[in-house]
Amino acid sequence: MRFKDIIVLWILVLIFLSYEYYGLNFNESLSILKKLQAEGYIPKNYQITKDPGRQLSLLLGWTGLSLMVIMNVYSLRKRVSWLSNAGKITAWLNFHTFCGLIGPTFILFHCNFKVRGIVGISFWSMVVSFTSGLVGRYFYVQMLQAKKEFDEEAEKRIAKISRVLERLKIPFTPEDQKIYTQKALQLVGAPLNDKPFNPLKALTYSMIGDIRMAFSSPETHPKWPPATKLILKDYALNKRRSALLIPFQRLMGYWHAFHFPFAIFMYIAAIIHVTAALLFGV
Repeated sequence: MRFKDIIVLWILVLIFLSYEYYGLNFNESLSILKKLQAEGYIPKNYQITKDPGRQLSLLLGWTGLSLMVIMNVYSLRKRVSWLSNAGKITAWLNFHTFCGLIGPTFILFHCNFKVRGIVGISFWSMVVSFTSGLVGRYFYVQMLQAKKEFDEEAEKRIAKISRVLERLKIPFTPEDQKIYTQKALQLVGAPLNDKPFNPLKALTYSMIGDIRMAFSSPETHPKWPPATKLILKDYALNKRRSALLIPFQRLMGYWHAFHFPFAIFMYIAAIIHVTAALLFGV
């Protein structure tokens, strides 16, 4: 499952839960779950209500907590040697992201947006951990290959442009390539010289470049075919990742020092909450 697919699925889940939240809190006749129960698809004794501690609330809570626990399999995949061949690391990262999005969403609706006491502490720790996790994913994606591999991929793209233009018998000069590769680098936020970026500047330029790419493509010579725009984009992205690899490695270290304590505290608070709920029914 691609990252875009995960976001779409999360939005759909969020829309459905929001709709049910509105129905159960303000107009039960709108609730899809209530309608399914009336038609016999859900047992009559199943408590479909907004109240915490009821069956629907418990289902959301246990499902959300389970996803938040299962997401740590990704960490095992990175650190345990005998799991090193168990699928691509990018697929595991996407699974980790999926659990990290859906789990907190279920937990938010489990508590009916009432985040007080130990629940509030656990919830806001979860929010910080969840938000920083998305930031960490962005850092990690920039570091998936070694610097040498990024440079090699960039050179392959340049060679591919030359082959395309030669096959189509379109005249071009090294100066043409230099002009448009520089423009592509500028579009994606890559440095135009060998001067290194500090981590904050690397992050800023990278994010601005991603925003630009969402709305425009690299500029090319009027006679060049449209396919060269995509090739130039791939070239520039690989050059950016090569140039910003070290700054992003430093950012990843800072991020981990920030993210890890909140994640641990989130699980501790969750254990206290679950234990208290099971022992005292609160």
